[in-house]
Amino acid sequence: MLSKEFAHNVRGHMSEETVSELVNQFFRHGNTFLLLELIHLRSEVKSLREELQHQQDNNAITLREFPVP
Repeated sequence: MLSKEFAHNVRGHMSEETVSELVNQFFRHGNTFLLLELIHLRSEVKSLREELQHQQDNNAITLREFPVP
């Protein structure tokens, strides 16, 4: 059912057989794919948090350098 729906959406770009094979592979290995994607996203979030912390630290230092009138 799902492969037929995808095949209808990608009509002309991929054959129905190719879509069916890709859907089957996802269902067989989907948990592994999702786990790897989760690991990747966690590392991306970590690096973004570090970058944000670094920017906040730089802004705090810059604000301390300005004299208060």
